[in-house]
Amino acid sequence: MLIDKIFVYGSLRSDMFNYNKLLNGKVSKVYKGTIKGQLFHLDNKGYPAVIPGNDNISGELMELKDFDKSLVELDKLENYTKDNNLNCEYLRKEVKVKLEDGSIEKAYYYEYNPESNINENDNLIPVSYGDWKVYMNK
Repeated sequence: MLIDKIFVYGSLRSDMFNYNKLLNGKVSKVYKGTIKGQLFHLDNKGYPAVIPGNDNISGELMELKDFDKSLVELDKLENYTKDNNLNCEYLRKEVKVKLEDGSIEKAYYYEYNPESNINENDNLIPVSYGDWKVYMNK
């Protein structure tokens, strides 16, 4: 199945700083949803990270007007290359997103790469309630 949506949980959410830089005007639909994982704030970088886990992580499922073109820009922002090497800050993975109406959609999202050379000195602060936007507004 072709994936043509992206799930965002941090600075790419619709009222956050990287949305305005990269996605404003390029999104056709936005749905609130959650994924399973473990959420952290990267204190030394000022943005979030998700690794596999069982917490509910809040975010947005987005349909993009030109998915392939936008994905190239998002990969660049997330320091991701298709070879998933140790220089990738994040890895682009498939994820199941649970929407507010209970339905499930498949999407891509960017998962933190703890093995990456770029991330070796990161200070990860757990965000146990799973919403980075709430964390940033405190």
